[in-house]
Amino acid sequence: MVTALTRAALIASWCLTFLAARGQDDPFGRMPKWSVDQLHEDLDALVEALKKHHPAPYRYCTPEQFDRRVDSLRTSLDRPLTEFEFLGRIAALYPLLGDGHTLFLPTEEWATPARYFPLPVVFTDSALYLGCEAQRPDHPHNGARILRINGTPAEAIIDTLLTRQVRDGRHTSYATWILNKWFRSYYRLSFGEPGSFQVLIEQHGERTMMELDAVTSSEVRTPCSHGTGSAWELSFLTDSTALLRIGSFKPADLRTKDIDALFTTLEERGIQRLVLDLRGNEGGGPRSAERLLAHLLDRPFSLVAKGPFARTTKPRRPTYSGKLCTLMDGGSFSATAMVLAQLELHARGALIGEESGGNRTVISGSARTMHLPHTRIACTISRKDWWLVEREVDGRGVMPTHPVASALDHDAALVRALHVLEDH
Repeated sequence: MVTALTRAALIASWCLTFLAARGQDDPFGRMPKWSVDQLHEDLDALVEALKKHHPAPYRYCTPEQFDRRVDSLRTSLDRPLTEFEFLGRIAALYPLLGDGHTLFLPTEEWATPARYFPLPVVFTDSALYLGCEAQRPDHPHNGARILRINGTPAEAIIDTLLTRQVRDGRHTSYATWILNKWFRSYYRLSFGEPGSFQVLIEQHGERTMMELDAVTSSEVRTPCSHGTGSAWELSFLTDSTALLRIGSFKPADLRTKDIDALFTTLEERGIQRLVLDLRGNEGGGPRSAERLLAHLLDRPFSLVAKGPFARTTKPRRPTYSGKLCTLMDGGSFSATAMVLAQLELHARGALIGEESGGNRTVISGSARTMHLPHTRIACTISRKDWWLVEREVDGRGVMPTHPVASALDHDAALVRALHVLEDH
C-alpha cells in the first residue's frame, strides 16, 4: 500500500539477519569503520533528503527541535564507526518524525556470522519476561520477569530500545509490538552480541541467575503466538459465531475475490456474530482493505479522505449486518489502521485489544528509497500524506473501546470479544 514492500517483510529481513551494536566491538571482524568526515556527509545527506522529500518532517516536533537533535547527532560522531553503529545513532530521529513508513535499513554485506540472546522475550513498555517457544512450550522459566541482562537493568534496556524504534505518531504501541516480536535482534543492535549472557530473573518471588550461551540465527526458534502465520483464516466457533483472522492486506496474499467469497460463506452459514482479528496485520494494499469494509459497512465511506486513493466506496453485497467485534494491537498498522479508523468513525462494533500501531488520522507513505553515499544504508522516506479522517492530528492510534492487554498464557482479547458478543 504505502511502501513497495510490506513492513513485515522489511523488518523480518532486517531483524533476522543484519542488526548489530551501539558502541560495541565487532566480535567477528566483519565491518570496516567509516571516518568522521564520511559519517558527517552521510548524516547531512539524510537530513537534506528528509527536509526535501518528507511531507511533514515537523508534524511532531518544531524545526528547532529537529535541528537540535541533528546537531547533537553530528557532535556525537567524533570517532570512526561501523555501519551498524552509525545506524544506531540516526535511529534517534524516529521519535521526532513519528512516521512508521520512514525507516533506515543496513546493507546485506555484513549479515553473518551473528549471535543472539538464546530465549524469546516478551517486551512491554514497563517490563521484560521470558516467553515461550513453539518447540519448548513447557520451559520451566516461561513467564519469569527479567531483571537484568549482563548487568544492565531491564528498565535501561526498555528505554534504549524504545528510543531507537519507529512509531506512527507520539505513542509507542507499534514500537512495543515490533520489539515484542523481534526483541533478540533489536537487543543485538543496541547491546551487542556477546558469547554468553548472565540473566537475573524473578519467578514466584524467587530470584535466579541464569548462565546462557548465545545462539546463531539458525538456532533462533519460533516464538509461541496466537496467529497462524497465514494471510487469512475463517473458523466457526459455534453455528452462529465465526472468527475471521486477516493477517495481511497485501494483494498477493488477500485478493478482493477472496474477501467476496468469505462473506458469501458467512451469509450461507447464517453467521450472526463475527470476531474480526486484525492483530499483527501490518497492512498491504488499500483495495483489499477497502473491499473488507464494503462488506461490513451499510453506507458509503472513504478509506482515505484526502491524498492517494481518496474516493467514496459503496457497500457491497453480501453486506454483513450481524454483531461485530474487531481485535487490534500495536501491529495493526498502515492499511489496517485505515480499516480501524473507519470502523471507529462508523461505530461499527466493539474494538478490543490495544491501541493500533498505525495513526488514526494521517499516515505518511508512498515512500522511496535512497542510499547514503558512504555507509550505503538504505533510507526509505515517505513522500505523501494519506489523510484518513478530517480531524486534528493528536499523534495517537485508533483506541480500543474495550482495552485488553496481551496475556502470556491465553488469548484474553478473544475471550473478551466472545463475552461482548454474547452480552449485546
